[in-house]
Amino acid sequence: MLQVNNLTVTQNRDQRTLISDLSFSLLKGDKLAVIGAEGNGKTALLRIICEPELASVYLSWQGHIDYAPYHIGYLAQETPPHLYDKTVEVLTRSYISDGDLYRFADELMLREDILFSRRTIESLSGGERMKLRLLLVRLERPDIFVLDEPINDLDLEGIQLVEAFIADCPEPVLFVSHDETLLDRTANKILHIEQIWRRTEARATYSGLGFSEYMAKFVYDIERQNRIAAKEEKVFRNKMRRHLEIQDKVHRAQENISRRDPSGARLLKKKMHAVKSTGRRLERERNEGTKRTDREDDVDFFLADMPHVPNGKEVIRVNLPFLTIGETILSRNVQLLVKGSERIAITGENGCGKSTLLRLMVEELRERNDLQLFYLPQEWHELFDTGSNAIDYLASDGRAGLKQEAANLLGSLNFAREEMLRPIETLSGGQKVKLAFAKMRLTRPDVL
Repeated sequence: MLQVNNLTVTQNRDQRTLISDLSFSLLKGDKLAVIGAEGNGKTALLRIICEPELASVYLSWQGHIDYAPYHIGYLAQETPPHLYDKTVEVLTRSYISDGDLYRFADELMLREDILFSRRTIESLSGGERMKLRLLLVRLERPDIFVLDEPINDLDLEGIQLVEAFIADCPEPVLFVSHDETLLDRTANKILHIEQIWRRTEARATYSGLGFSEYMAKFVYDIERQNRIAAKEEKVFRNKMRRHLEIQDKVHRAQENISRRDPSGARLLKKKMHAVKSTGRRLERERNEGTKRTDREDDVDFFLADMPHVPNGKEVIRVNLPFLTIGETILSRNVQLLVKGSERIAITGENGCGKSTLLRLMVEELRERNDLQLFYLPQEWHELFDTGSNAIDYLASDGRAGLKQEAANLLGSLNFAREEMLRPIETLSGGQKVKLAFAKMRLTRPDVL
């Protein structure tokens, strides 16, 4: 139903290859999970398939993609900016007489009062936005689903609903996820996209295994290949050492042979020719032998030396009879006291006001002169000037030496030099998370 042949993808700005000579097919019943580290090209692949005109702004590719005559339903990783100011009813009113609207909404636990509300998309919680967008994709009744991180911002119940949808969906599903539980329970095929050898070489592996089976085989195959390569390298070194000893011995004999022995000189010349031929053969064997392979580097990042608030110090006190957004009451009797270096998780179902509460707390904390705050919002456009690059964003205060410190920190987070200088808007969602954590590291806040 979807066929990709010999696809090679490069970044327009720095000509870095994200995907090299990739071929795969997506057939009925397939639940193909695209996995790999952030910035490797997972979202780029989905955009090329589903939104080639938008993708061509920052990507170039060669190869063939074919899904005619089938229709693709695409769920992008982030809410498209042009939707933020639209109201929910504008997006759903054309389906008002469609019985599936209510059935799908019920399956996603999207409340009916939201379906036709005049709230803007931006005012919804992250989980409500994700559910609404997935609902709209389902209402297109596509032949193929392409989902980019479909459980982002969902509560546990929402995650379980999406998991059930992917597992039971009769249509083929191509999806990106980092959630190992979701991958284990839904994927029956894997496409692993990597950047190896310090992000200088693209590698893609297509497998008909489930996630756990694939990862076990992946680790085993790499370790086995590297063991064989190490053994062959040891054999080569021993052979080459013996070869060089013979070559040196023949060379010394040639230097010492008397001109009065032309016959002996001819024999030594022939012997040297044979020795050099052996050397070339050994090099060919080495080049044709098993090559060591690589795995992507782990991220080197720590926060152990960050400032600490004294244990008895009051950070914030919240006492709200009602937590509201507009005229909508989200929660009642919200009481919270935070002291010292406590780690507090705010949990609850989508739409209960978690992000609204955080924003209220952030507004109050920003008025404090005795605390340094770092706020990581749900939506990236609130945090970044997307036109700037990663280094300029991290070094925005102009402190001497900060650009080099920023570059070193980004390098420890597996950013290639080209990615550090690329506009933030072209980075992957995962790379934006890393960039936010890098800013947090440099800010050295008391409160997160």
